[in-house]
Amino acid sequence: MEKSLKALKNSALNKTWVSFLHNNHPYSLLHWSIGGLHDEKKDVWLLQDEVTFEASEFPTIDEAIAWIETNMDGISDVLG
Repeated sequence: MEKSLKALKNSALNKTWVSFLHNNHPYSLLHWSIGGLHDEKKDVWLLQDEVTFEASEFPTIDEAIAWIETNMDGISDVLG
């Protein structure tokens, strides 16, 4: 599991996003600095479910990775 998390973090940092599977369900981890209808400025990392498009915000990538490690076993197919 730790190898997958390291690959996940490295890909996200290098490209500002990474996609992966959690128990064959697609997710993305991406950095959001500007978004929304009014170009809302943010500096957060989003963990997004690619089926429902529900997203959780994390202030840092380390907090996002820690949440993934605690709550998502079975990470596979890290695509960056």
